[in-house]
Amino acid sequence: MELDAQFPMVDVVIVTWNKKNDVVSLLKQLNNFDYPDDKLNITVVDNHSSDGTATTIKKDFPAINLIINEDNLGGAGGFNTGMRWVLENRPDTSYLWLLDNDVQLDKKALKELVAVMENNPDAAICGSKIVNIDDSDDVIEVGAFIDYKKGGVKSNRPEDYEKSCQKDVFEVDYVAACSLLARVNAVKKHDIWHEEFFIYWDDMEWGARFKKAGYKVLASNRSIVYHPSWVARTIDNSAIWRNYYRTRNSLWFFNHYTSGFQRYILLTRIIARSMRWAVVALLEANPILSNAYIMGITDFFQGKYGKRAIELPEYDLNKYMQNFSKICMCIFIPDEKIGKTAEKYFYTVKKYKQGVKVIAVVPEKEKYRWVDITGQDNIITFSQKKSRFGSLLEKAKIMLFLKKKKWNFLLSPPVPPKLGTIWGKDVARIDYENNTVIMIDRVDTRFLCKSPIYFIRYILCLIFNCNGILKEKKL
Repeated sequence: MELDAQFPMVDVVIVTWNKKNDVVSLLKQLNNFDYPDDKLNITVVDNHSSDGTATTIKKDFPAINLIINEDNLGGAGGFNTGMRWVLENRPDTSYLWLLDNDVQLDKKALKELVAVMENNPDAAICGSKIVNIDDSDDVIEVGAFIDYKKGGVKSNRPEDYEKSCQKDVFEVDYVAACSLLARVNAVKKHDIWHEEFFIYWDDMEWGARFKKAGYKVLASNRSIVYHPSWVARTIDNSAIWRNYYRTRNSLWFFNHYTSGFQRYILLTRIIARSMRWAVVALLEANPILSNAYIMGITDFFQGKYGKRAIELPEYDLNKYMQNFSKICMCIFIPDEKIGKTAEKYFYTVKKYKQGVKVIAVVPEKEKYRWVDITGQDNIITFSQKKSRFGSLLEKAKIMLFLKKKKWNFLLSPPVPPKLGTIWGKDVARIDYENNTVIMIDRVDTRFLCKSPIYFIRYILCLIFNCNGILKEKKL
């Protein structure tokens, strides 16, 4: 269908929270876009940012409809705020275009989405092809599917995907609200998002809801937006609250959209998987992340939804080091790639506290860099084969070395070594590339003993339907 004859009215809804530079960049792109200005309205919902976002938008983009929430309502509450306003105040609007605040847009992104929707009147929503903003050859997804066998999701990334893929439109289970065009008439019939999700699984549930009502959910290969990779979100403190909401909301979703024996199997799988991740997080000296998985499962059984206060770990290394009169830190270097940046970071840390002593666990090829800092007796090396960290014998020697030495805490990259000798010790996880502390925490060995008990308790809650959890709970 040729859109040049008549362009339908589209209302853009953007939700932002403390990403002033990103949202300003996005608004500038929308001012220079391949869609008629008189057919495009823009609403920005600010989720109570503290970085001056609202002030900047008012000053630089006075024509934009700005809604300021008194609290951070998450993605679900933020998008709902914008969608409600449009549905009440824009009677001529045909489509709602939901956008993440940190996307970059191909100029034809919206035109291609609208073309798909106009050609498919039985479709409720259509999403864009999402490409890694740092690597244009990396397609993150073109829509995605819900895995009703394993209790998860799977991105639509055709094998040997090429940018020149001839297929224009894919029918999928859901599309991410990173760029999602929704038909207003369908939204009016089947409502906006479940606000009690706060964040995650809200757009997935929307897709499932529309499909259940008989609509198609589509993704356009010709509509392109650029977004940071999902993987980048797994190594900072945000992984704690992200995985809490993912765990809790996924359990609600499969409890709601499955039944009978399938429901028991899926909920059991999700709980078992989340418990496994909780144990892995604990072994990686990240007990707060481990607890986030447990909280997610527990809150599901207790029917607790909405925004959750989640504890975050210490991340001020300077402040942390002042707790010690004498410091001996253990530095772990997993490979040569980070050796140089880790060395620079060490000299920054050394300024915090005088008289810092060091022991080090490094690859053989990195010994020259650290031996002058530690001395010959305070360094141990290991061979590096592919991505493996040392042989079993070398790991045993390292554990013996660490057990004999007296040290206060481990300075490590985001994923520390899985060595029993670091249990009960504080671990400072460092993003050396960005020169930032992710967190400072320690392994709590008591949970390793309790984890089977937690799992059995959750399964018994399922079997006996504690709190009537297997009844459909409306959010």
